[in-house]
Amino acid sequence: MRMKDKLLSNVKAVKPEDNAFKAFKKRFHTVLGDRLNMTDEQLRQIYDGVSPYIETSIYAKMEDILGAIRNAYRAVVGWVTEETAKASEKHGDQSDKCANVRTLGSHKSFSKHKQSNHPDTEEHQSKGESSEHDAIQRYMNDEKSFNWFVTHVVTNYQSLPKQRIDVLVFKHEGYQHLELSLFGESFIQQHGFRTAYHLHNELMHAFHTTFDDVLAKGTALKSDQAIEEQVLVPVLKRFEAKIAVKVGDDDEQTESL
Repeated sequence: MRMKDKLLSNVKAVKPEDNAFKAFKKRFHTVLGDRLNMTDEQLRQIYDGVSPYIETSIYAKMEDILGAIRNAYRAVVGWVTEETAKASEKHGDQSDKCANVRTLGSHKSFSKHKQSNHPDTEEHQSKGESSEHDAIQRYMNDEKSFNWFVTHVVTNYQSLPKQRIDVLVFKHEGYQHLELSLFGESFIQQHGFRTAYHLHNELMHAFHTTFDDVLAKGTALKSDQAIEEQVLVPVLKRFEAKIAVKVGDDDEQTESL
C-alpha cells in the first residue's frame, strides 16, 4: 500500500473525542483558527494522520504539528496565488485586446500600471484578497484537495524543513555548474543579465514548489540525500534542458541570419 493511501485509510471513521484530540483542537483554534476554518472532522483527519508518527505524546509535539499544518497551508496559499495570478493575467490579456479594438484609430492609450492610481484601487484590492480567501476555502473544502493537504501535513511533520534546500543547493555541483552557465559571459551576452536573473529566481522557486509536491504525494524527505535526489536533481535536469533549448534556438537563429 502506498504511503499516501496508508495515511488516509484510517481517517474516514468518526471517532469519539479523547483528551489528546480535544487539546489539539483547542490549540489549533487558538493558533490557526483565524486562517483555517476547519471542521472537527477535518481536524480529526489531520490528528489521525499524524498520530502514528508521534514518538512521545501529542502534548510534547503540539507545536511541531501546528508548524506542519502552517507549512501545508502556505503551500496551498502559494498554489492558489499562482493559479489566481494566471487567471488574472489571462483575463488581463483578453481585456487588453478588447481595449485595443475599442481605441483603434484614436490617440488614447491605457496602461495597466496607471490603474493603481484609480480611486477604486483599494476596493479592487479588497475584492482580490476576498476572492483569494474564497479560493483557498474552496480548495480546503474539496475532498481530494484536502487529502493532499493532510498528506502534506503528515509528511512535512516527518521531514527536514524546506529551508534545508537553501543550504544544500549552493553546495551541489549540478547547481554550481548551472549557475556558471546562467551568469557566464556567453549567456549574458546573448540574453542579458535580467533574463539570467529571472531564470535563477524561477529555479529557486521550482526547488521549493517541488519540495511541496513531493510531500503532497506522500514521500517524507527525512535526509539531505532524499532532498538532493527527489528535489534538487530533477529540477536541475529540467532547467539544464530548458537553458540548452534556449541557447540552441538562439544559435539556429544566428545561423539563419
